[in-house]
Amino acid sequence: YASDVSRDGKYLFYSRGPSANYWEIWGVPLVGERKPWLVVPRSTANSFASEGHLSPDGHWLAYTSGESGNPEVYVVAFRGGQGKWQVSTNGGYQPQWSRDSKELYYFNQATRSVFSVRVKEIGGGLQFGAAQQLASNATSNQLGFYDVTPDGKKILLNLVAQQVSQSVTVLTNFASGLKK
Repeated sequence: YASDVSRDGKYLFYSRGPSANYWEIWGVPLVGERKPWLVVPRSTANSFASEGHLSPDGHWLAYTSGESGNPEVYVVAFRGGQGKWQVSTNGGYQPQWSRDSKELYYFNQATRSVFSVRVKEIGGGLQFGAAQQLASNATSNQLGFYDVTPDGKKILLNLVAQQVSQSVTVLTNFASGLKK
């Protein structure tokens, strides 16, 4: 399944494998030869790598892997760099980058929460801040269940618990308000 298209439209990232324990992340150029290549292999026989998302600056790929025994979010250098970092520590899925590549969001299935981690590029490597919980009480762990607005100020969740301590705005029929 496709997980991301680079901001410049040059690459498509997708996960493929014959079973859930065998996913790998592949990329295909959308210009030129269009020959797919393996971007992130599974690390062990019982591991997987999926949900690859390229940072908007095109330098880093965030993804979910089971290499530690639990699904966690990792970041690796993309096309020419070196380095690999585990970002989440208590479970992480569905990583997404902020528009400026300075923040990484992910979902924790155990707590059903969305977290944010500040990202700083230093000397060709990355430094990550402490994870900050942004939203909780989500009742769904479906792929693509959340999104963060470009300014990073709002989080869209497709389902929330009946009782939440934070305000929830539901927008219906939004398409009717769009300019034609």
